[in-house]
Amino acid sequence: MMSRPLLACAIALVVSACGGPTALAPEPQITPPVTAPPPPSPAATDAPTPSPLRPEAGHNLAILAAACWFGGIWSDAEGDTDETRGQATDARCHDVVRRVYDRDDDDRYQQLRAVEPSVVGDIAARVEALAKEDADDAPRSQTLAQLVQAVASAEREAMLARRAVEHVKGAQDREPETLRPDDTATVEPLKDTRMLDALLKFQAGDLTHDAHALGILAALDHVELGRTLPRRLRMYGVGGVNQLLLGLPIPDAARGGAGTPKRRPVWGDYVVEAAAAAGHPVPETTKLASRRELLAWSGMLEGYADRLRMDIDGLAKDSRLHNVASVVVQRIDAEYRAQMTASSAPPRSR
Repeated sequence: MMSRPLLACAIALVVSACGGPTALAPEPQITPPVTAPPPPSPAATDAPTPSPLRPEAGHNLAILAAACWFGGIWSDAEGDTDETRGQATDARCHDVVRRVYDRDDDDRYQQLRAVEPSVVGDIAARVEALAKEDADDAPRSQTLAQLVQAVASAEREAMLARRAVEHVKGAQDREPETLRPDDTATVEPLKDTRMLDALLKFQAGDLTHDAHALGILAALDHVELGRTLPRRLRMYGVGGVNQLLLGLPIPDAARGGAGTPKRRPVWGDYVVEAAAAAGHPVPETTKLASRRELLAWSGMLEGYADRLRMDIDGLAKDSRLHNVASVVVQRIDAEYRAQMTASSAPPRSR
């Protein structure tokens, strides 16, 4: 039998060693996980946020500025509808402002739409600066800046033409058989194509096709603008650009000048001559006057498409300009084929 002292010692082992009492070990302390404090809320600031540098950012910005100025013809080629065209053009222009000034600004936007020289100069400078940071664009950085200025000058010229057309369209019912001196003075900007001529002749190495394609798109804009004029004045809208691209002189009576009223040249005859000059004459078998005029108009435009087609292979395949130029050519081709088919169909019986 275990002696009493040994028994007491064994019982004591439950709480302590036989050598004497021992303090209980303290409970482990659980440290809560450390969480980083939330970042401070950004203070309101007007400091610009730098735009990320994109590949060939200089060239892309130059073309985007042109897209902003072209408006309708560019929107149509990019698939914008009548309902979305205005918003899409606005978005392109605001994108230009952000890329140039690193923030959006309504005043700059309005100046951009008005093709004001100060904003054009800022765009050209930004294009050149971005181009210098890119391996592909660096050798042509100055040329890209010059291209921006050339496109802007042609578009400023077109803007004045649009204003003249809006003025003339308000007086369409006057003297349909004669040209008054005030008519010719009013539409004088429509005949001024010096800046467009400079853009079409812009020589810039591998950018020459870009410049020429942009020039033809601008010329097509002129042509569509001229189509909205009264018949007696349409040659003011298309005569200047046809002279540049088709080599067709503006009829003497359409040149205007002071003095007595002049009988207007017959628009139907002129547009048939334009189609022939474009290389797509109206077939002699097309006798109906209305069909001849429609076919002549589409044949004239097909001549523009032929010239734009020659530039497409010289444009960067993945560029926005290449896509727009290709779509414009395809649409003109489709319209011309449709008119050729319609002209060969027998007239409807009444």
